[in-house]
Amino acid sequence: MALINLNLLGNQTTRVPQDQPVANGDTLSLNLSGSNTLIIDGVDVDLAGTVSAAVGGDTIIEATNGANVNVTSFAGVGAANSLTYRIGENASLGYGGGTLSVGLLNNTNIEFASGGTGTLSFVAPTANLDLSARPTITGLTAGDKLNVSQGNLIGDPTPASSINYENGVLTVYRAGPLGTQLPIASFNAPDLPTDGSFSLDADGNVVYACFLRGTLIATPDGETAVEDLREGDRVRTASGGVATVKWVGYRKLHRNRIPAKDALRAYPVRIAKDALADGRPLRDLTVSPGHHLYFDGRLVPAMALINGLTIVQDRERVSFEYFHVELDRFDILLADGVPAESYVDTGNRQMFQNADAVALRPDFGPAAGRPQIEGLTIERSGRYVETLRNQLLVRAQVLTGVRRVAEPDLRLEIAGQRIEPSRVDPASGLYAFDIPATAAGQDVYLVSRSAIVRETSVHVRMDRRRVGVGLASLALLRGEQRQPIDLMDPRLQGFNDPQDAHGTPMRWTMGRSLIPAALVAGEGAATLELRVLRTYSYWETADDATVLAA
Repeated sequence: MALINLNLLGNQTTRVPQDQPVANGDTLSLNLSGSNTLIIDGVDVDLAGTVSAAVGGDTIIEATNGANVNVTSFAGVGAANSLTYRIGENASLGYGGGTLSVGLLNNTNIEFASGGTGTLSFVAPTANLDLSARPTITGLTAGDKLNVSQGNLIGDPTPASSINYENGVLTVYRAGPLGTQLPIASFNAPDLPTDGSFSLDADGNVVYACFLRGTLIATPDGETAVEDLREGDRVRTASGGVATVKWVGYRKLHRNRIPAKDALRAYPVRIAKDALADGRPLRDLTVSPGHHLYFDGRLVPAMALINGLTIVQDRERVSFEYFHVELDRFDILLADGVPAESYVDTGNRQMFQNADAVALRPDFGPAAGRPQIEGLTIERSGRYVETLRNQLLVRAQVLTGVRRVAEPDLRLEIAGQRIEPSRVDPASGLYAFDIPATAAGQDVYLVSRSAIVRETSVHVRMDRRRVGVGLASLALLRGEQRQPIDLMDPRLQGFNDPQDAHGTPMRWTMGRSLIPAALVAGEGAATLELRVLRTYSYWETADDATVLAA
């Protein structure tokens, strides 16, 4: 655990540990002047920094590829400069407590660029902060974690219990004495949904958490549609007990009113009959993406289980109604045979159209947050969810007859002709394709299996990109001439945006990608060489297998 001093003196981009050896547990001490970018790639470090107030500039600190960065202190940020933290894929940023100052907050930006896999742990000072001084948060999407708490002189921080979002400002509260809610932190958050249809749950995630119209809830007298439940009705719980309905909230959403950035956390998740286990659900069950389902003492959000086969996100509905059931105490309901959480007021009651029905009753005041119930934990990623996802992926194959395969079936198509690789070197990822002279002047299609990132991985991903193979290079060989093809060439079609793969530029294809004739022009036969840096896991139907065998 070494102390690493790093001087960035302007117009520099530095990546650690590639440019500066750094190990897990080390502390980076930064001396910054002017505009700089520091990329922390896949390592866990503490970070302390000083910015030269005499030299204006913008500093970007990016955590990516699973890096965990804990900011212990930062000084010198003021009106002449700004500090931006960028949280990348599977990365986390710990920030707050004694590191905060008014000047620092007003000039601090926190960007989620993680595709729903980033975490920000924000600890407000022990003394209440001036809420007019606040950082700006952008890019927060479903799956990202915003953990907000307030530090204590002794013991663990006090977690947030509720939120309020108004005029682009997100204010976070903790439970106070006698049922009060005390503000502990405030953020400029200009790109959260303006209809207030989100909440801060016990772990700080922005979620919808509801059943859809038609969901059947188990009661002592049989099943009742969720929309037909009323205050005072009795429902069965997963433990075999009975609970009383306190309130049923509802909200109707329209597809044309949902911003694209909110799609992941808004559109419902459909769970096919028997997708989780025999009789679970008893029939197709549709819930909101953030609704937690119960597995062996753990609550897992539906969005973490999407596989594209038996658990899918339904983006085709024009409109849909969400319902949530609040009980006299928090418990686990049975929805179409599936154990699922009841509603807890974490500051989002106003998202429901009938919020006043309970707000006007003094005995129905807001709960301080999801109760801490012994033996009940919330899991959104990590080993348990990965094991569960793997079990459900295997089950999906049994139920549908579709197979999960690793072979990309990479080939070319030119004028309807299929061309298989003439040479493959698995060690280097090199694929070579011989293009006959008769195909000169034709467009070349690079074809492979493809998959939606979040659907086939055992890891929890919120990435909705369709990917085929990840290319590090393209080149055309004709005679003794070797002509590289720039992966950034704007004439290429059917490619995802470029990304950094541990220091190597890479572009994913989308399963059918066009290399236009102009990029492979020339006379005579040629060879197209591709270096494949990454492949993925793909769904293969019986029809796909038949075509491949032929």
